[in-house]
Amino acid sequence: MDGLEDALSPHPALRGAGELRPVDLFEEVRRTELVDVVDDEVVAAIAREVSRATHELAERPPEPEDVDTRSPVDLEVIIPAYNESGRLPATLAAMVAFLSEQPWTSRVVVVDNGSVDDTAAGVLNVTGRACNVATGWCVEAVAIGCSQGGKGAAVIRGLRTSRSRVVGFTDADLSTPLETFLPVMEALGNGAAAAIASRHAPGASIAGKQPLGRRIGGTAFRMLSRPLVPGVHDTQCGFKFFDREAVQSALWKCRSTGFAFDIELLRHVRDDGGRIAEIPVTWTDTAGSTLRPVRDGLAAFGAVAKLHRELSRGSGPALPGRRPSGQPTTTALGSA
Repeated sequence: MDGLEDALSPHPALRGAGELRPVDLFEEVRRTELVDVVDDEVVAAIAREVSRATHELAERPPEPEDVDTRSPVDLEVIIPAYNESGRLPATLAAMVAFLSEQPWTSRVVVVDNGSVDDTAAGVLNVTGRACNVATGWCVEAVAIGCSQGGKGAAVIRGLRTSRSRVVGFTDADLSTPLETFLPVMEALGNGAAAAIASRHAPGASIAGKQPLGRRIGGTAFRMLSRPLVPGVHDTQCGFKFFDREAVQSALWKCRSTGFAFDIELLRHVRDDGGRIAEIPVTWTDTAGSTLRPVRDGLAAFGAVAKLHRELSRGSGPALPGRRPSGQPTTTALGSA
């Protein structure tokens, strides 16, 4: 079959071959003058090869959407949003104003998680408002969609479609101070795979007093979650950033999209040998939370219990987590 590829490449019988079944392709080739050149066995082999290649292309995972439309920056901030048209504009205005004064290039990406209000439209009014006169850099704000429900699904979509050096997520309510970006970028620059805000690490505090029920529920949740990521005081604070290259493997292993997403992602980062830097913050319990204490609390405990079972089955005992010998997995940094 030497030289057969050159002989066949322009042949009209092979145009659109990917749309034909092997048997149909076989008959199509037989009806042409090609039968004078090769025998039936060769034609059948060609049909099988074209069919195999076609199936491989059909089964190949699609490229992530939005990758080509978002150029790399130093820091990309993902904000998962569901019906956040009320507070999102003020949050974005404050965030882009702060980021425009920093020495890094930045972008804010709002992932609209199936909102039925003007969440996405509100992003357009913020783009380009804040520019750094010294550098000429304007912080861009863009919106992308996510059809799958759940905060974890929205965050995963934002993280997977990023090409930036540092990428992470924060909530739309600005409960974590914007100044936390400073120690986050420092920690990641010093080799951490993840830098996360913490309300319970030494030096952290919560502004205002939370209802007793939330305090009790939060304590119980941390007790259940902590064995999955030993050394991390607070897995649920909505301000987490990562070295993008270091987090890719962990990100693709995640199966949770709900309340256990943060825990599973940090667990995989830790199992991959990545160091997690915890940054104590003064956190503000902002009004307007969509959390339903009883219903969501039960769902959260159920999600973590399920994660315990899955990790135990999939990678040995969940207690304690694995890490390379002698490598610390968690560090606590000074207060932001």
